[in-house]
Amino acid sequence: MKIDELAEKLNELESLRIEKRSDGMIIYSKDNTDYDFFFSLGYKNKSLTDVGFDWSCLDDVKPADLYKALNLIDCFLHTPIDERFPEKKYRLRWITDDDGTPNYVHKLCGSWNWNTNKRDTKTFTEKELQQLKINNPRLAPAIDAMKELVEENK
Repeated sequence: MKIDELAEKLNELESLRIEKRSDGMIIYSKDNTDYDFFFSLGYKNKSLTDVGFDWSCLDDVKPADLYKALNLIDCFLHTPIDERFPEKKYRLRWITDDDGTPNYVHKLCGSWNWNTNKRDTKTFTEKELQQLKINNPRLAPAIDAMKELVEENK
């Protein structure tokens, strides 16, 4: 189970709320303050013994929600650590125009073209790029050279 999937499923539980942080997530009762969390789950935790618990903050948590949360967390902890994180996305950067504008490979309606607006450009996962290289072995070195990591906040 990926981090985003866990967060989404925990947020669906009626009596819980979560806060995602850079290194883990904090799970609260819906009505508790930011200091009154009952789970502190690191993204790289390996077992329930690594998870921080504060059972005194369970006041408003429904037993059914607690049961579901524990099952979700257990499922997450059984996922290998490297599979928990979202897949990285890449763009394929092409030659820069004479005016300095970069071009990106774009696929629209089955045809390939160039796009200068990188936010509207097709992104690829590593798996998709590998398949593209298998389908086009002569372009594999170019695909590797053109690969540019997509930064989430840009």
